[in-house]
This record gives sequence, C-alpha cells and structure tokens, in this order.
Amino acid sequence: MNEPFVPRFGADERAAMALTSYLMHKHYCENDVEGLLSWFDDRFLWLGTGENEYAAGAEAVKAIFRQFVGKVPKCNITDEHYDAITIAPGVFLCTGRLWIATDPSTNVYLRVHQRVAMAYRAVEGELRCCHIHISNPYIEMVEGDVGFPTKVARQTYEYLQQCVEEQKKQIAEQTAELRSIYDTVSCGIIRLMRKGGVYHLLTFNRTLEDILGTTEDEVRALDWSRGFYDGIIPEDARRMALSLDALEAPGDVTHVDFQLDSRDGRRLCLTGTNTFISEDERGQIIQCIAFDVTRRVELEETLKRLSYVDTLTGLFNRNSFNAELRRRHSDPGSRLGVACFDINGLKGTNDREGHSAGDLLIHRTAAHIRRVFDGKAYRTGGDEFVVIDASSGEDAFFKGVEAVREAMRKDGLHISAGASWRGGNCDIKEQFDEADRRMYEDKKRFYPDGRRDRRAR
Repeated sequence: MNEPFVPRFGADERAAMALTSYLMHKHYCENDVEGLLSWFDDRFLWLGTGENEYAAGAEAVKAIFRQFVGKVPKCNITDEHYDAITIAPGVFLCTGRLWIATDPSTNVYLRVHQRVAMAYRAVEGELRCCHIHISNPYIEMVEGDVGFPTKVARQTYEYLQQCVEEQKKQIAEQTAELRSIYDTVSCGIIRLMRKGGVYHLLTFNRTLEDILGTTEDEVRALDWSRGFYDGIIPEDARRMALSLDALEAPGDVTHVDFQLDSRDGRRLCLTGTNTFISEDERGQIIQCIAFDVTRRVELEETLKRLSYVDTLTGLFNRNSFNAELRRRHSDPGSRLGVACFDINGLKGTNDREGHSAGDLLIHRTAAHIRRVFDGKAYRTGGDEFVVIDASSGEDAFFKGVEAVREAMRKDGLHISAGASWRGGNCDIKEQFDEADRRMYEDKKRFYPDGRRDRRAR
C-alpha cells in the first residue's frame, strides 16, 4: 500500500498561516481527528467555542478531540483570511477568520463566521501547534437581540434559503438535461398507470410522437386503455397484450416485436421492451420502450432477397436452385416437371452490340419464362434458365414449355429448350440431366455446324 500523503510546512509566518488553514479543513471538512492531532506539540493549551471547552496538556486535549470523531458534520470553508506574526525566535502566532457552513448533503443547515488563533513553535525545522483558541462571535446574543440570538437565527435561515435555491437550480438543470435526453433518444418511451387491468397515459417523449406520426395533443387524445396504440396490426396487438399481462411484479421485463400503421400512413416495424417499474396505492407503473427498426428490417429483407433472387431478371438465382435440388432430393414429390432453357446467340449479341444489349436480351427472355412459370423459374448461369414445376400436370407443363418457345419467337428471340416430366418415381437430378441433355440436342439444331455459344456469361 502507498503511504498516506503528509504535507510539509516550513517554519515561518507563511507556513503558520498555511498550517492553520490545513488544520481547520482537517477538523471541519474531513473530521480527520488523528490527522489534526499529529500536528500537536507536546505542550498544549486549548480554548474552544463552548462554555466549558478549555483544557491544558497535550494528552488531555487529544482525549477531548478524539470524542469529536464522527460528531462534526461535513462543512465547507470559504472566505478564509489569516495573519501571522513572529513573537519570539521560532515562535509564531496566527489569527484568522473564516465562514464555516454545513454541507447541504448533511441535512444540517448552519453557517457561522468563525474566529481562530493558533500558536506554533519550530521543532527541527517544522511547526508544531501548541495553542488553539476558537471563538464564535454569535454564541451569546449580540447588541440589539432581545431574549433570543436573532442575528444567528437570521443568518442560518438565510443560509438555508441559499441552499434551497441552489438545490432548486441544480434540480432544474438536471431535469432539463434529463428531459433533453428523454426527448432526443432514438426510441419512443411511454409510461402508463395500470389499475384494474386498465391503462392510463402518464408521460411520453417526443420520439414517440415522431414514430406515430402525430402531435403531442393527438398522442394524449389516443385511447391507451389497453396499454398500446390501436394502430398495431391485429395479430401483433394480441401478442402485445400478452406481453403486458406477463408483467406481474416490479422488475419484470418482457420483449415483443410488432408492426403498426402510423397516423401518417406508414407501416412500421418496431421492437419493444415492457417493464414493470413500481407499484403503490395509485396503481402500477408500466414503461414501454420501442425502437423503430423498419429500415433495418427492410435491409435484412433486401439482403435475404439478394441471397436467393437474381438481380438482373428477378428470377430465383443459382443459390435458390441448389437449395431446391437438395430439398427435392429428400422429398421428390408425386409429380415433377423440369425444363432447361438456353438463349441462342447471346455471345454474338455481346460481341456485336455490347453487354448492355446482352443484358437486355437476358431480361426479355426471363420475362417470357416468368409469365408462364411464375415462381418456378431459376437463372442458373449467364444464359441458362431452369424451371422446376411440381404442381402442373404433364399436358399443362409441356404446353407451358411450348408457350415460352412461341413467345420468344414472336419477340424475335431464339432459345433452346429441353424438358422432362414424371408422374411417379420423380428424381430431380435425373430429370435435370435429362432436360439438360434434350436442351443440348435442341441447340445442335440451331448450330448445325457444331459451333457453340456456351461461353456467353
């Protein structure tokens, strides 16, 4: 452990004034009796402010001072003034006066103008205190007082009023700061009084107004009797009610995600925390905090969609196709149609007209496939598309494949296609390989000299 800090004072008039201030603070501000006594000389005289406060001899004075432990309320010292003179070689007298006021935290209110006289002698280059005389000019009634020390009473009352005003100012500043925080946090906060299962609005912050898309007066005019805004969508309103009902004792906390329609027509996603704050004879205080996570949910949905949707065509992407292959492998179903489509001439279009023209060609092809097989089509490569149809009968499925071909021809586009359909013993891998093989056979008819356009991506 570190040794306690011990101040050093020399042996001159300035040191006498500094040590006097130090000892006054030790006594009144810290109630550090031992820290005070450590500066006492072997020979000592003491005269206190009380009627019987007089003692001679270091040990006698120390015994009295040790009775002060825990008895002196924390005080604040202001307006100190000290003077010192040398009365003999190495002997100094210091007198002073100062204001001593009890700290407001003690709940004791007293303020007096204290007088002090201390004598010191130098011992091995440092001062030792050998005399203390403390006096209070208001112990007895002063001139003009009749029957009661009116001046001291008035002085203490004025100090009390000063402390009250300072506390009011501090509370007002803290309240304003808390209100500013309350109104600027990024979540809606509302406090309700619950009694007999009915809720009554107490307070709310400005963010709640923004979330609901309304004004302060309109928020107050809403029906909060069920504990929540009636714009919550019905299925979430039931969950919110259950979340509030689960708050049975102070300290209980529940969480709930919900959607609501704001007063200005927006559908919002929120995540909320409900807390049972306290309870008294008036009822139960319930606090609800809600964060608007609409943007986050939208971003998550976008990222989720990008993970399974091809951004160019809007069809399902290769990830979705692979997931469907795995699912169909474990659950092939009772009937299944698989069709493979491949754009003819995409590479030539890219080479002649640029990739923007090629992208447009891909987009037009996907649109024709989607119109016939909406929700069943996948873009698995640059110019490759696959349809997995588990709902159509055989005739409807093959008619759909021909409908895509016909729509492409009418649009001036060329596509190779192959298809496989089974009404039993379905096998997604076998049927995909079969459809892909037939699509390649169809493509040979488009490229009779054996050339391929398979590197277009």
